[in-house]
Amino acid sequence: MDKQKVIEAYRRGLITLQECGQILGAERSQLDDLVSIEHMRRSLPTKPYVVADHL
Repeated sequence: MDKQKVIEAYRRGLITLQECGQILGAERSQLDDLVSIEHMRRSLPTKPYVVADHL
């Protein structure tokens, strides 16, 4: 299974964190890191840009 889909299922409450870990073959500390990293990736725009205003 795609790890992003498994993490998304966990976030939606479809599976527990323990089930998520079993599917991914990860330990609790690894899951905490992985879930937080995936959350940060989704909160950042895919194409960041900078706006500069010169007056």
